[in-house]
Amino acid sequence: MAYRALYRTYRPKDFDEVAGQEHITKTFKNALVNSKMSHAYLFSGPRGTGKTSVAKIIAKAVNCEKAPVANPCNVCSICEEINKNALSDVIEIDAASNNGVDEIREIRDKVKYMPGVGKYKVYIIDEVHMLSTGAFNALLKTLEEPPKHVIFILATTEPHKVPSTIHSRCQRFDFRGIQKAAMVEHLREIIEKEAITISDEAIDLIVEAAEGGMRDAISLLDQVVSYSDDEISVEDIHAIRGSVSQEHMLDIAQAVLNQDVVKALSILDRLMEEGKESQNVITDLIGFYRDVLLYKNTDEPGQKSLFEKDQFISLTQKLTNPKIFHYMDILNETRQAMRYAQKGKLYLELACIKMVDDTLQDTVKEKEYRHDLQETIDELASKLHALENDIAILAESGTSKPAPRSRQDKTPADAVFDTFESDHEDSEAKTENRKESEPEQAAGNPDDTVKPEAPEDEERAHYKYLYDKFSQKQYSTFDIRYVEDVLNTGDRGVKIDMVKKWYDIERFVDSDELQYAKMITDGKLVATNGTMIIVTYETPAVCNRLMKPQIKSQLLGILEKFYDRSMMFLALPEDLWSQIQKEFVEKFRKKKDPKEKIKLSPIEHPRLIEIPDTKDNYDDLENQSVKEAQDLFGDIVKVKKGDTS
Repeated sequence: MAYRALYRTYRPKDFDEVAGQEHITKTFKNALVNSKMSHAYLFSGPRGTGKTSVAKIIAKAVNCEKAPVANPCNVCSICEEINKNALSDVIEIDAASNNGVDEIREIRDKVKYMPGVGKYKVYIIDEVHMLSTGAFNALLKTLEEPPKHVIFILATTEPHKVPSTIHSRCQRFDFRGIQKAAMVEHLREIIEKEAITISDEAIDLIVEAAEGGMRDAISLLDQVVSYSDDEISVEDIHAIRGSVSQEHMLDIAQAVLNQDVVKALSILDRLMEEGKESQNVITDLIGFYRDVLLYKNTDEPGQKSLFEKDQFISLTQKLTNPKIFHYMDILNETRQAMRYAQKGKLYLELACIKMVDDTLQDTVKEKEYRHDLQETIDELASKLHALENDIAILAESGTSKPAPRSRQDKTPADAVFDTFESDHEDSEAKTENRKESEPEQAAGNPDDTVKPEAPEDEERAHYKYLYDKFSQKQYSTFDIRYVEDVLNTGDRGVKIDMVKKWYDIERFVDSDELQYAKMITDGKLVATNGTMIIVTYETPAVCNRLMKPQIKSQLLGILEKFYDRSMMFLALPEDLWSQIQKEFVEKFRKKKDPKEKIKLSPIEHPRLIEIPDTKDNYDDLENQSVKEAQDLFGDIVKVKKGDTS
């Protein structure tokens, strides 16, 4: 019996044997089982990825005696006839040699006849992009409305050459280049069945050479089996392909790096004597330098035996990116010039000389100097930025604060968020602050004074005192007195601690409270004394909504549970807060007595609404809010009855 090529012997007979095209095989399995096959398909993709094989599997599945099935049985008479290419109902046409109008007209005339044996006549037109314009036009009407017993499957490697009128009449499936892992697995199955002895490195080289084409990989395996006497090695594959081994690539690259042009040309002469083609050599060199770039500039360059060689690792440490780009530019230009040259070796030798030329190297050295200088600048900038962050963190945490500054040296942010800092030490200022905040009766009755046993108790007692003191005040909705009390008793360290946990609020709450938690975290915490907080939002409308009693109570409930203390809340627009902040800073810098309480101008904002104390007046408030929304957005605002939030 005549020898049968491996790629024909191991051609997929059902969808499960197709490698690397799961997105296509799964679709057709479902379509076949549910009898939802279309009348025309367009298969596009690189060579050797399974287009024709899948077409023949479809032809078997639709005509199988056990249909409808997800996979053909391959045992019935029809499946066996199709496997032998002997069934007249499955017509394979090579459009490269049958691309005229007459051939397509013959198809058009014959499609009306019923299939002889199976249920469907399946036309498989390979390389359909080779059809002439007239042939495509002759196919249009038949392709759009063929008889119910006909299925067209068009295959092409160049789908952009297929007219859009054909595209629109077909379901298109794009075949991918097969991934390395899938190709290796499929090759190993064949190797095991054929009892072939081959190294893992040689398998990887076959897969790499195939460039995603399964047929090419199997054909190369078949060819190298015939060439090799015993175990298939990497050298055998290089000999068959005419490619250059990794060792030769390393030797050439090392000679070029050392500017030893004599050694580089000597290696090239030896390769030419072995029958290597100059085009293959230069392509392999470009691929080698590409691997060097990958290894140098990516954390996961992939798994290649080349990356494990000590000579390669040493070489990559000496080569800089500018030098590699310089080499690749020369090699790429040479490869383009060699396409039209009769003596490719001459161009290859010239490329090696240009790569070590002193004049050209000066340009590269300048680029390397700039590259190294930029890296140094970036590294220093990164270290400086990290140092600034460390200083800021230490300053804000209070563990190692710098010496206190005078009020004149303070920044606006310092003045707003740390108003009790004076020319004295921070600890003294904090003690003064606490003393000022103590109840008046505490001095007269020492027994009533809170005497905590631990710092946590002291802090909790302090927050309780602030809450008891300020919660008694009758603040209006947007009351400047509230803002004054927060800023005059503000604690910058407490604010920093609260901000660090701000976005954890969403993870803290249950799902039914998540919408309210997001209302909180959508804003920015700008000032606090630990109990009273001010949060800014982009628009006044949001602030109006959040200050409604029914919503505000929900927000406070979440905040109090999260921070484990009683709290008070005020939402302000960002633009208004900027004005307040500016005024506070100016007055803070002008005050002479550190204990002086700063007074601010009343809040006047045309779009902030005073929320009434009683529910009887909510209707008036809602009407005013709706009017404001309609003024902003027009008639698109609709009022939903019963929605008070």
